[in-house]
Amino acid sequence: MQPWKISAGLTAAVAGAALLLGGSRLDYLGPFWPAILAEHGIALALHTALALTAIAATVYAVARTTGLADLGRRVDLAERSVRRGEGDPDLNDALSRDAEGDWE
Repeated sequence: MQPWKISAGLTAAVAGAALLLGGSRLDYLGPFWPAILAEHGIALALHTALALTAIAATVYAVARTTGLADLGRRVDLAERSVRRGEGDPDLNDALSRDAEGDWE
């Protein structure tokens, strides 16, 4: 999996969790939202975008540093080599039986 996909997914998860947890605490502002957005809407949007960008960049940097960027490619390479018969013969036999539908 690409690091930017991991970063986008985790950023969406963090933003969703923050919205769910923080949204209920802001109920008292309900009647004032039109006035708040009219006066501070652009600043709120910019700060929100900056926060999401910072979270995404941090997750991306961690994914690149820990090697998650190459993990999907390495797993795919290992799987293809096993399916070609290179590597562990027991694993190759098990994969062949699985492909044939013999699950015992």
